[in-house]
Parts: sequence; C-alpha cells; structure tokens
Amino acid sequence: MKENRLSQALIRHVRTTGYGDIPAAALAAQKQSLADMLAVMLAATGLDAASAPFAAFAAEEGRGRCTILGREEKTSPMLAALANGALVHALDYEDSHETATVHPNSAALPALMALSQHIGGVSGRSFLTAMALASDICCRLDLGVNEDLLKYGWNMPPIHGSMGAVLGAGKLLDLDEGQLADAVALNLCQATCSGEAANSAGSAVRTVREGFAAQAAVQSALLAGRGVPARFETPFEGKLGYYHMYARDNYTPEKVLEGLGTVFQGQFISFKPWPSCRATHTSIDGVLTLMREHHIKPGEIQSIHITLQEIGRMVTEPRDVKYRPRSAAIAKFSLPFVVGTAAVCGQVGLDSFETERLSDPAVLAMGDKVTCAIRPGWTKEQNKYTDLTIRTVRGEFSLHLEHPLGCVEHPMGEEALRRKFLDCAARAKKPICPERLEQLYGTILHLEELEDMNGLFDLL
Repeated sequence: MKENRLSQALIRHVRTTGYGDIPAAALAAQKQSLADMLAVMLAATGLDAASAPFAAFAAEEGRGRCTILGREEKTSPMLAALANGALVHALDYEDSHETATVHPNSAALPALMALSQHIGGVSGRSFLTAMALASDICCRLDLGVNEDLLKYGWNMPPIHGSMGAVLGAGKLLDLDEGQLADAVALNLCQATCSGEAANSAGSAVRTVREGFAAQAAVQSALLAGRGVPARFETPFEGKLGYYHMYARDNYTPEKVLEGLGTVFQGQFISFKPWPSCRATHTSIDGVLTLMREHHIKPGEIQSIHITLQEIGRMVTEPRDVKYRPRSAAIAKFSLPFVVGTAAVCGQVGLDSFETERLSDPAVLAMGDKVTCAIRPGWTKEQNKYTDLTIRTVRGEFSLHLEHPLGCVEHPMGEEALRRKFLDCAARAKKPICPERLEQLYGTILHLEELEDMNGLFDLL
C-alpha cells in the first residue's frame, strides 16, 4: 500500500486498537447506544410498515443463523444486516452526534449483530471494541467535511455510517491491514444514498436507508476476508477517492485525524428524547421550556421565530413539503410540524406521527406560525445553536440554546434512558415480557462480562 497519511492512519487505528485502549466513558456510551438502538429497532418492528418487506425478504431468501428482529426465522448475515438495518432509522429515534451530522452506530449495530451471530463466540469486549471503532470512524469522516453535502445530492449519514461499519466489521473478523483496505474499497463501490428521499413524500428510502449501508458493510468485510484484492492506494484522500467523490475535495484531513487513538468520538454520542430529526430538538426543548416557565397557553401564541445554523435548512426547506408534511418520515424532518406539535400537545412522542396526526388542524395552524432564519456565522461546531422567540398577547419571550437535551453537556439521565428503552421495546411486534426486558437491559449494561454475544441476542 502506498504511504499516505489519512487512509493508512484510519486503517491502522482500527487494526491496532484493543479493548484496553478505549476510554471507559467511550465504552459506557457504546453500551448505552446498544440498549437505546435495540429498543428503537424493536419498536419499529411493531410500528413501521416500510421495513416489513425487508424482514420478509430476509426470511424467505436467506439461510443462516442470524436473527431477524420481529420474526422467528433466521437468515444470512447480509440479509440480517439489511432487514435489521431497515429498522434503525425507521422511527428517527436512534442516537446521533452533535458536531458530526451522523448517526454513529446506525449501520454498525445491525452489521456487527449479524456478523457476531454468523461467526459465533464473539465476546462482549470484542463487540464493544468493534462498535467503538465503527462509531469513531463514522464521526471522524464527517468532521473532516467543510460543508453540507446535501446540496450535491448526497444523504451522507448512511454513507459515513457504512464506512465506519465496514471497518468495525473488519475488526470483528480480525482482518489484517491489507484486508481492511480491501473491505474499504469494496464498500466504497456500494455505499451511497440520494438526498432526494427527503423531498419525496411517498418514498420510504430515508427511513430504511441504513439497511443498505449495513448490508454493504457486511458483504464487503466478508469478501475481503475471502481474499478479494480490491484495495485502493488512497481510498479516502485519493485523487478520485471518498472525499473527492462526495465532498469535491472540500475537506480538512487534520480534522479527521485530530486526537486519533486517544479521543473516541463515540464517547460524545447523543440520545434522542423525541423521535424526530436531531436538528429540531433544541427548538422543541426551547418551546417546551418557554411555555412551561412563562405559563404560555397555545391559544396565546401569535408567532414562534427560530434562528438556526445552516443545518436548519434541511428541516424547513422546501417550504411546501415541510409546512404540510404528507408522511411520518417528512413530518419528523419538519421543524414547523414538530414545533407545532410540541406547542399544542406539550410533547412529541411516537404517537405524534400517526397518519391522522399529520392533518391535525391545530398542529398545522401552530406550525404556520413558525418562521425560521439561518445565521451563516454559526460554525459546524455550533450546528445546534438556536435562538427562539415566542410572541404572545402578553409579550415576547426569548431563549438561546446551545445543547439539546440528550447530549453529553445536557444529558437525559439514566432513568429517562431506561424508561425510553422499556417504552420502545414494549412496542415490539414479537412481545417480550417485562422481566425479560429488564434482563436484556441489565445484560447490555454489563456487556464486557459476556463471553458470547449470542447470550444477548437470544433474549430478543
């Protein structure tokens, strides 16, 4: 492999890092992420129709020993990753990262889950190591990007996620550096996602996209392990590599590598208190806070003005789509809808996006009172900064927010995360009794003691 700084450093980082090299806080975050995402996936088996064909396809077309959540049948690792991956983002309730615009483990978890069952005997420590590396790489790839790549047509979270997942999968399979490079190259030829899904009310691609990302990662890692000589000399920074393909070379490699091996970005995972796009959460928090503190009633509200960083465009534009969302997927990506829901209902929950709620006249009328401005001066590191003003018959009430509920600086708290886990998991298509859910949660929180991950997955 030709000497290069970025690609070689990332691949070597994955190859050489062991469980003992990962900070305790990062490992704790991965365990909480595993619990949170498994519960969200279980909820999706009972609430999301778009992912059901993926599960049926995996059950009918695959053979193997890998779990399909919500079904009794087993399937192959690729199809398990596809079917379970289609559940991860279905409810838009999985973890995120405040600076990197990604869902760090959305592709990694279904990929690593499938591979763990496929190869067998994977310890909790090995699983956590692979998961921590996958989320670290996923976040770092986005941190290096200097602009929003949606304007070029790319929906980057599943693309970054798949690249992190393939390296995590390679770690689980104990691939050497050359094989890891093969896996990256193979994945680079498969992982993609169009941004047009966000503008298409009838499309389920935005909700099931992680299935394709996870499937590509598993397939690439397994093929690399079988000796496919696919490696590119400079897959990430090359003349026609990753950052040229997606970012048109507008990236900063130093940001990708900063703190590599000592700072694990998965330590800074955020957990969602509300099932909607993370870019809406400071606004939800701000509206609920102002209404609570100043005893504002919905009928008093004349307008709600919100100022956001550049990321705010994706939850407010195009106007006709976002102010009258025609699907749950679009509604979760609509600032007017979720803020209107918060103001009228006093909460935003899984039930807020049922079909009949999308045409609720009170919510839509409140959403029409929402206006949004973009402040270009706020940086990528300030992408959740929000200024919010509610104008009422009694006057104006304003608030500046920097950290949405659920992030490291403003945590939900252990009990709230546990309640979310139990609430989501209880909605699973295949019922799990409360005692078993408690056992599942406890096993995850002590995952480093588990000798075989099948001891966890057998509880699902």
